[in-house]
Amino acid sequence: MQRYYGTAIGKAKQSAKTQIEKLKLEELSARDALFEVSKIIHEVHDDVKDKEFELELSWMCEETNHQHVLVPSAMRDEISARAKAALEEESDEEEDEEEDEE
Repeated sequence: MQRYYGTAIGKAKQSAKTQIEKLKLEELSARDALFEVSKIIHEVHDDVKDKEFELELSWMCEETNHQHVLVPSAMRDEISARAKAALEEESDEEEDEEEDEE
């Protein structure tokens, strides 16, 4: 029996999969894992080179009776918005640190 916690498909799948594998997913709740994965997907997407994309998330956990299902669209949209906001905040903090070093 093969067991894995996360995978990715699409243009930047290898970069996303590498980052997903670094997460300690067995220590996160399914909802927290969805947030972290959403951040990774938004982070590896190149806004300049790549066209706009629609985030699709699926999960299999106790909440879904261990059935593989798509994350409900309202939940997906909320997670995606939180992930984008977190990335923007992290980016702003990095810019502030760079300015402080100068």
